Amino acid sequence: MTNNTKVFLVLNSGSSSEKFSLYEGEDEIASLYFEGVEENGQKQFICTLTRADGTEEKIDQTWSTLDVAFKEAKAIFEREGFINEAHPLDGILVRVVAAGEYFSKNHIVDEQTFKELEKVRITNPLHVPGTERGIKNAKETFPEIPVIIMSDSEALTKKSRKDTAYALPTEIVQEFNLGRWGAHGASYGYMMNKIPELGLLKPKMVVCHLGSGCSVTALVNGEPAYTSMGETPLEGLMSSTRTGSIDPTIGALLGEKLGAAKAIKLMNKESGLLAMAGSNDMREIIAGAEEDNPDAAAAYNLFIDGVVGKIGEFAAKMGGIDALVFTATIGERSIPVRSSIIAKLEFMGFKIKDDVALDKSAGYANAADDGSKPIYVIPTNEAAYMIKKASELLDQTQPTS
Repeated sequence: MTNNTKVFLVLNSGSSSEKFSLYEGEDEIASLYFEGVEENGQKQFICTLTRADGTEEKIDQTWSTLDVAFKEAKAIFEREGFINEAHPLDGILVRVVAAGEYFSKNHIVDEQTFKELEKVRITNPLHVPGTERGIKNAKETFPEIPVIIMSDSEALTKKSRKDTAYALPTEIVQEFNLGRWGAHGASYGYMMNKIPELGLLKPKMVVCHLGSGCSVTALVNGEPAYTSMGETPLEGLMSSTRTGSIDPTIGALLGEKLGAAKAIKLMNKESGLLAMAGSNDMREIIAGAEEDNPDAAAAYNLFIDGVVGKIGEFAAKMGGIDALVFTATIGERSIPVRSSIIAKLEFMGFKIKDDVALDKSAGYANAADDGSKPIYVIPTNEAAYMIKKASELLDQTQPTS
């Protein structure tokens, strides 16, 4: 990292939640999580403080709106001694899940940022409002501190990518600045650095980011060649609440029936595992499948087949595959999911151990059985990657003496 001593506040905005994570270098000092709850028939927001040692403390206060979260977070961090004159902020990081050329790079927020956000509202109605709220509140609360938008596709928008275009009329592509930008870029960027650092780099690899959102990316000599997400994170794999890729006619019909914004919300927030099995928790779905619940079994099988299919597609496009990597919550923790996926890939030279523990001292685990190609389990650290890139950006923009 360019500078391990910088202090960053990392913001993660949701439609009804706000999380503030305070980092010194790559070490998380503390975090605050504001979330909405129902109290006496009215929505209130509560806050939980988590310290570096993992201990949690419920803040003895409630709020009627999320708009005050940034101001309250500043007050709490200062009261607890995490931010002060001797320990000031260097920057505030806001992750942006938005498409387009501008948002394929990281930027220090200026007036152009807000103009570009307005342009992508039509394709990103779920993410843009929270992003705008977070940026505006950050600038009002910390007017002297740089606010940096962190692209969720920056690590994937490289010349090595072979799947960036859509087969649409040129004038439509240009009007909406359409492209297969990809997402989960902070996770893949971290992996592109971590895999060679661990000495695990192989010529043809597939990284499976399986969590609440799911995607797969193929790396050729450590650089991205193909990725499953597209203009938005909706394309590609089914996940906890997303449909994944479906017949575009269905999207058009839903748009006609519900309106574009509601249709996009339905396909992103009310579909996927949740719609099929009644739960978006993979552990509950696995338990249901084991108890012969047909809905849970159908959802689980569709999920597994989706991941396997994308791995097979990328292996065919690369002309082979030398190693697999699993990361993110499901990828790192779910032995049944990894085993189900690998069971369908034995014809490609993969065979998995029944159980494998992550060696934290090594930073990864090889879940491959004897005679198998490598199957690595590597914890991701999206914040570490964002902090690295933000530090580099600030160092580049600081005036030289």
